[in-house]
Amino acid sequence: MRYSEIIKKYIQNSIRQNIIFLLIIIVLWILMFLNINSTLKSVSAINLNNFNDIMNHYYYHLKYISIINDEKLLKDIGISNFFIIDKSGKIRKTLPESQLDEKNISNTEFYFEIIKKNSGIFIFRNKLFDEKSHIYIGGKFNNSYLIGELDKIRFEIDSNYFLTIQSKSGKIIYSKIPVKEIKKISMINNRIFINNTTNWNDLKLTTSLDITLQLLYNLVISLFMFLIIIWNLVSRVKSTKFIHRFEIEFSKIIKSMESFLKELRILDRQSFLNISVNDFEEILEPIRDENFYFEELNELKEVEFLSIKEMLELFDEISASTEELEATNKELENLYMQLEKAYSDLEESYRKFSSHLSSIAEEYDEITGNHIERVAKYSRLIAEKLGFDPKFVEDIESYAPLHDIGKLMIKHEILNKPGGLTRDEYEEMKKHTIFAERIFGDDERFKMAKNIAMYHHENYNGTGYPFGLKGGEIPIEARIVALADVYDALRSERPYKDEYTHEETYNIITNGDFKTKPDIFDPEVLNIFKKYHKEFDKIYTEYKKKEIINVKKLDRVE
Repeated sequence: MRYSEIIKKYIQNSIRQNIIFLLIIIVLWILMFLNINSTLKSVSAINLNNFNDIMNHYYYHLKYISIINDEKLLKDIGISNFFIIDKSGKIRKTLPESQLDEKNISNTEFYFEIIKKNSGIFIFRNKLFDEKSHIYIGGKFNNSYLIGELDKIRFEIDSNYFLTIQSKSGKIIYSKIPVKEIKKISMINNRIFINNTTNWNDLKLTTSLDITLQLLYNLVISLFMFLIIIWNLVSRVKSTKFIHRFEIEFSKIIKSMESFLKELRILDRQSFLNISVNDFEEILEPIRDENFYFEELNELKEVEFLSIKEMLELFDEISASTEELEATNKELENLYMQLEKAYSDLEESYRKFSSHLSSIAEEYDEITGNHIERVAKYSRLIAEKLGFDPKFVEDIESYAPLHDIGKLMIKHEILNKPGGLTRDEYEEMKKHTIFAERIFGDDERFKMAKNIAMYHHENYNGTGYPFGLKGGEIPIEARIVALADVYDALRSERPYKDEYTHEETYNIITNGDFKTKPDIFDPEVLNIFKKYHKEFDKIYTEYKKKEIINVKKLDRVE
């Protein structure tokens, strides 16, 4: 990726970050107001219900007091004066009589206005709202009006909320805090409140929520994110300038080095013997007096100068001993050929030894026949289709026949027992995987053979033996041989089972039966089998024909 692309990508990422921060700020404010609105509506509904209950509570007791004249009950419910007036405004009854100010009640038009406009339960003040004015609660009962003067009224539910009661015309009847008017959002005592108004009969009930802290928190968070955005912008500008400057300076170094390498490519044997520092003057001149801003580039420039100097010194040494080097190279080449031949001979020796071991194992196990050779061919086919290198393919074909080498240490009567094995015999049989470790030891040359012999009974889903490995814990060569071994075992006749056709075997491996499940195999190996299963059948069929021919030859000899 070029530096210009890096700069562009950096700017794009920075813009995306700033957009994300702005979106977070917007979402925070939206969520805050949604939460405030939801909370305020919920509290308003609660206040409305509570107010309705309180008014009904007062009205019920006013009716009760009007009948039994219970002054004690009057005090209990917080009413200092109680009186009954008729439609004409005359007072018919008072409790207690000594506390009533008639001038305040019957000789004003205020009450006529109240009783004309209210037929049910109502609440009012006897004059404009101030600290000295009284609150009255009343209600129509038969043809009279029951009115009580309240000592105090309590409608608050939380310190963050307060309730304001207004008349239909907007006159404030009650408020915890003195206010002149109610707006959607208001500032009271240096606090910010959001208000919600509901109606009750001819009254307006306004619930106010203090949102000062929430606004403050959101402002702090928003300010912090704005600072990050600003820092991002400033940092982006500085970084962009640095990157751009670095690109310009670095391109000069690169251009000089490319010219240097170009000169080296066109050198032949004759020219490098006569080369001098003057041949590189044109390359070094553009950067010779350049003082780069980045110290690393200055160091890189010095490295280039030093490289040219050392190269010229090396060419001088080479020119003085060219013939000697050619002779040495020839000797090294011969030595390499000898080493390569020795290595090939050693590899061939290991493969021949592997073949001899396979033959021994086959002779020891009378049942398997050509089983190990077929397993080798299946394994080679799978490795090739999986795309492994030629050496791996050759090795797995050579060492796959040794997958059951551990059976050499299993008792012959168990190994070739007709019919099923007992539990103890089966556990003994399973030990052939462990015995393989004793046979191969720690020889690095036999590492693949050891992995195959020890782990080819491990299942991909972790249900195999001897260690219960699963997935990638199992070496790939063992996962390959595992499927090859199962396929040939299903196709082959055994004393305890008949041979299966290719179609039956394919169905068991890919779909499973009571004993074999598809998830015991490596999925990639299983996919190769599904794709090339006909070639498995071809290998088995060819070896089967060879077995039949060999049997016929033996019959003729006998």
